[in-house]
Amino acid sequence: MTVTDLETSVVAATVAAARRAGARTRHWDQIRTDEIVRAVGWELYREDRVRTMARRSLECTGLGTVDDLVTLHRKRVLGTLRDLHGRRTVGVIEDRPELGIRTLAKPLGVVAVVAPATAPCATIATNTLSLLKTRNAVVISAHPSAYEAVAEAVAAVHDGLRRVGGDESLVQLLERSDRADSEELMAAADFVVATGGPGTVRRAYRSGTPAVGAGTGNSTFLVDELADLGVAAGTMCAGAGFNNGTSCSSESNALVDARSLRRFLEELTLRGGRVCTAEESARLERVMWTPDGRLDRTAVGRTAAELARRSGIDVSAGAGVRTLVIVRPEPRPGERVFTEKLAPVLTVAPYRGFGGAVDALVSILRVSGIGHSCGIHTGVGPVAEQRISDLADAVPTCRVMVNQSTMGNAGSFDNGLPFTSVVASGSWGGCSQSENITWRHFLNRTTISRPTPERIPDEREIFGGFAVEPEPEPTEPDGGDPRSVGEGIATPSC
Repeated sequence: MTVTDLETSVVAATVAAARRAGARTRHWDQIRTDEIVRAVGWELYREDRVRTMARRSLECTGLGTVDDLVTLHRKRVLGTLRDLHGRRTVGVIEDRPELGIRTLAKPLGVVAVVAPATAPCATIATNTLSLLKTRNAVVISAHPSAYEAVAEAVAAVHDGLRRVGGDESLVQLLERSDRADSEELMAAADFVVATGGPGTVRRAYRSGTPAVGAGTGNSTFLVDELADLGVAAGTMCAGAGFNNGTSCSSESNALVDARSLRRFLEELTLRGGRVCTAEESARLERVMWTPDGRLDRTAVGRTAAELARRSGIDVSAGAGVRTLVIVRPEPRPGERVFTEKLAPVLTVAPYRGFGGAVDALVSILRVSGIGHSCGIHTGVGPVAEQRISDLADAVPTCRVMVNQSTMGNAGSFDNGLPFTSVVASGSWGGCSQSENITWRHFLNRTTISRPTPERIPDEREIFGGFAVEPEPEPTEPDGGDPRSVGEGIATPSC
């Protein structure tokens, strides 16, 4: 594409309008900023609007369920607004006179948000609220299948902006776009927020624009003999089945102490799990994966009942079955049932020896899910605490969830993690960040530095026992040639 083409393209025109609108946000004070966020937040939280978005999302993508999409959306919006409430994002955000440091917050500019097919409206809502709080302009590129659902979310944003006299150009949805348009947008923006599959995230990082993104999920848990098996089974069955398993945070695998396996499977059955026989599991695999080992798109995000029907698995005796359970005799890293499924399917395998279980979990995640999340269900006391520490020390993941669902890794009202729709996976997972992406990542900072009284550290404190100056080497008399001094040292010939 030539420069002339770029200047006249739809993408360029959209970004230019966003840039003009964004230039005016520099004059907002904190009161005006918060007014905008509250107005837009309310429109994105209203249950009637959210239910409309959820219905449209399911109609367009076929992924998830309306009730779960509503629950996820409203929880993340309310949690994001809680995290934003009272935060200073305008003017001076840090003042440390003892260091002579004062820090000012400034916008990034125009931010491209690439929306996925899974829970697209919740993704747009949480990111847009955080970006408006930090006075950025937003241009959204929606997954083709989710376009109409995302349009509903953007309409809600515009209603909120109009209510308080805001400029609708601050948040725009790129017209139905293909991959080339999305890549053009990412190259033209000042910053990229990439959610979706690994390909989308890789393209964002290749765009030449600063970017943040998420990694592959495939959350894997250890369940030891100290765990409350009822709680563990309940949270894992609910997490694996939530929104038909389409979240990257859904539980995917459980490695269970062999002594507890039978009771754990019984608890799963009592809580909405259907434990499959070896023959049923084989049929389910053929439904979920293509012959070349790729996930079958027609199986992603479908209900447990539909997957069971297509696999010839009878679930009539288990009213309310939400999760299908595949049992393996041992953890097998690399086997496809231990990879990310994006469906209400949980793989369970026994382990013998906690150290070996940790090794197996790490191997599973290195094949699929490195960097994202893992967890452990255990008891209380010194042994449990040591196991938590051992697991956290060994795993290449950014989050270790203890006695809770990994669905809480994107923020929850009963843990301390901030709410997000971008669960970054660190360098392990090909991401530039190793924490939940929030408003803090959407600011530029200008730091004023003033002189302070000189503070030179004590060399002995800094270097410890290394702070010993070597003895000075002897010097030669003036006019001497050190190369010719000393017995046995030859001088070079001319």
